[in-house]
Amino acid sequence: MTDDDVIEFDTEPTHVDGALMISFGPVIPGREALAVELFTALSRYLGRLLADEDIAGFRPYFFADGPMNDVIGYFLVEGHREDLDRLRRQESFVELMLRIGAATQTVATHTLVAGTSAGRLVNLYAQIRRELGFIT
Repeated sequence: MTDDDVIEFDTEPTHVDGALMISFGPVIPGREALAVELFTALSRYLGRLLADEDIAGFRPYFFADGPMNDVIGYFLVEGHREDLDRLRRQESFVELMLRIGAATQTVATHTLVAGTSAGRLVNLYAQIRRELGFIT
């Protein structure tokens, strides 16, 4: 291979510009089996989305040292922000979140931005603070 050779790719590299954090609180006593069942169901659901390339990846996390405030763990789901926004509106996703809410004390879905989208958010924050006179 020489410096003049150009490598061409058949597909664009995956660019992640957003994520969803699906957080959940302590399991409601007596609903432990349901919580385990729903954790497995959420993992399978996200696995299907990954296989269909609707998301770029996902990973579960649990706090090893006990709850942080009212959260014991979360799933971080990465992908294109538009796809993640669409996912949040799907009935199958909403239904799964409602089921998880029946097994845990809290469940929430948080939208995160990454990469250049995060940079744009910081710039917008600074612009608004300047307009309000908080930044000179």
